[in-house]
Amino acid sequence: MSAGSMPKGFVYLYDVDPSIEQDMRYARPNNFTRQPVPGYDAAECVLVREAAEALKAAQTDLKPMGLSLKVYDCYRPKQAVAAFVDWSKEPDNPNAKLEHYPDLPKSALFPEYIATRSGHSRGSTLD
Repeated sequence: MSAGSMPKGFVYLYDVDPSIEQDMRYARPNNFTRQPVPGYDAAECVLVREAAEALKAAQTDLKPMGLSLKVYDCYRPKQAVAAFVDWSKEPDNPNAKLEHYPDLPKSALFPEYIATRSGHSRGSTLD
């Protein structure tokens, strides 16, 4: 998502607070699907401004203690949610299962861990 194509009120977290660590795995193959997830065009956390500002305030409180926030997933495009649902219908990749969900069948991932309608798509939910 480029800055020009972002909906009004959305920002890159990096622009609000570059000190917050980001590990946006869905943009890369290092995730439970073992491939970049459609819709994650860049490894950047995108949020509504209010959520980004709240994280900045929390980060400010943590810095004196030598701590930092780290985010893994922020805004989730609807096409990514659809890709997760499609992924759930495919046979298990034994290596991905062993690393990411060793004690659960794929069917148990919904809705406890993966939602078919994600709050992340509002831009105010993050991991």
